[in-house]
Amino acid sequence: MNETKTALVTGASRGIGFGVALRLAQEGFKTAIVGRDHIRIEQAAKKITEISGTQTLAIVGDVSSWSDCVSAVEQVVQTFGSIDVLVPNAGIGIIGSVEESDPADWAHMMEVNYLGTAHIVKAALPTMKKQGAGDVIAIVSAGGTKGYPEWSGYCATKWAVMGFMDSFAQEVITHGIRATTLCPGGVDTSFWDDLNKDINRKGSDGRSKLMAAADVAELVALQINLPRNVLLKSALFFPTSEWH
Repeated sequence: MNETKTALVTGASRGIGFGVALRLAQEGFKTAIVGRDHIRIEQAAKKITEISGTQTLAIVGDVSSWSDCVSAVEQVVQTFGSIDVLVPNAGIGIIGSVEESDPADWAHMMEVNYLGTAHIVKAALPTMKKQGAGDVIAIVSAGGTKGYPEWSGYCATKWAVMGFMDSFAQEVITHGIRATTLCPGGVDTSFWDDLNKDINRKGSDGRSKLMAAADVAELVALQINLPRNVLLKSALFFPTSEWH
């Protein structure tokens, strides 16, 4: 088991975030999870605790809010005393061609996907610097590595995260903090059911071929269990039925 003991995961009431938080709890981490929906995040924390037997803290918060991110970090430090692993994961998707897109949707995605990552990273940074160690593992997307038709606004937010994390990684390398970006292709989560266009909906053939949230969690587990002098800088990975 990894020596670190506390993890904070955003957007963890379901989907990839829940899968990552569960895996970290099963690795022995005391885990804090952040989500906007009070009922869902409480239920997720209870489920993770029941399955893993490890203490899980539910935090209600919106990562697009700087003050919510500061509050979340304060709650984790007060409860657990440290933040050894941070997984910025919260994100939303609204797609459409540039011609048909609503600029308000672009702004909303930027607030959640990019600023949500930047906010929680900045909020947790003083704690990690004080500790002299930490892992920041951002869940990004294959959309952070190339453009896709009708995904321009979404991809732009993910490219922003990649640029932020690349810069951040170089700033903290001398502080014992490792920064990693994980860029999965299609994952079987409710993201597709919430999406504004009918792609990979629940029960579809396309959905059945996607990766599981647990597969993404495997990459998180890989990084945290690597020796401290080893960094997985970035990983781009897909279901075997998908290639870009």
